[in-house]
Amino acid sequence: MKFVMLLRKEARESAPWILLSVIVLLAIGGLLLRQEARYGQDNWRYSQLSPGQTVSPYMLTRESVLTGPGALLFTVSIGLGLILGIRHFWIPHFTRTWSFLLHRSVSRMSILASKLTAAAIGLVVFLGAVWIALYWYACREDLFAFPPSAKVFVNGWVFIALGLIAYLGTALSGLSRARWYTTKIFGLAFATLVLFVTITQSRVSSALLITLAGIVILLVQIIETFLKRQY
Repeated sequence: MKFVMLLRKEARESAPWILLSVIVLLAIGGLLLRQEARYGQDNWRYSQLSPGQTVSPYMLTRESVLTGPGALLFTVSIGLGLILGIRHFWIPHFTRTWSFLLHRSVSRMSILASKLTAAAIGLVVFLGAVWIALYWYACREDLFAFPPSAKVFVNGWVFIALGLIAYLGTALSGLSRARWYTTKIFGLAFATLVLFVTITQSRVSSALLITLAGIVILLVQIIETFLKRQY
């Protein structure tokens, strides 16, 4: 019951940022797809052909219609992860409310779990739902000649997972009591490294494995730091 109350508190404080991210992704991503459906590259290319004209291989290759929305998803996920990480772990430090929160009759693990759950709901559930909706729209055969592949869909979930990496890296740096020029920067630096290595992978399976490994490593560090830190 206490965990539910804590989760409601974290969700309420995170809701404006989550809602803003959903609106931006849905509005701009939907607009990009709508513009692609009306004035897409395919329509322009094939309208230039005359009957019997030889088609070059170049004209048969093209980017996915979800390239633009996918890049937007990546940006929104990273941004939301950073904002929620600051909101959950940096703001209590600046406002000196950690002591008030931790001296409630609830375990530290419940407090930490409520913050992590609220972030996961915002990134995975809400951004994930918008990404599913955009992918479904892009698969409409009456609008697009070449629907996106399953790989593009999985790439979107990798981008969302990278948002979690950004959140966890921000959280770990916020919890550290070390100086910036020593180990406090480790969380953000490690998250940046995971992000860079992931986006350079050509295989989706490799990107997923690297991202999941990064999430596990950061989670272990966060749990240990949060449970042992003296506030």
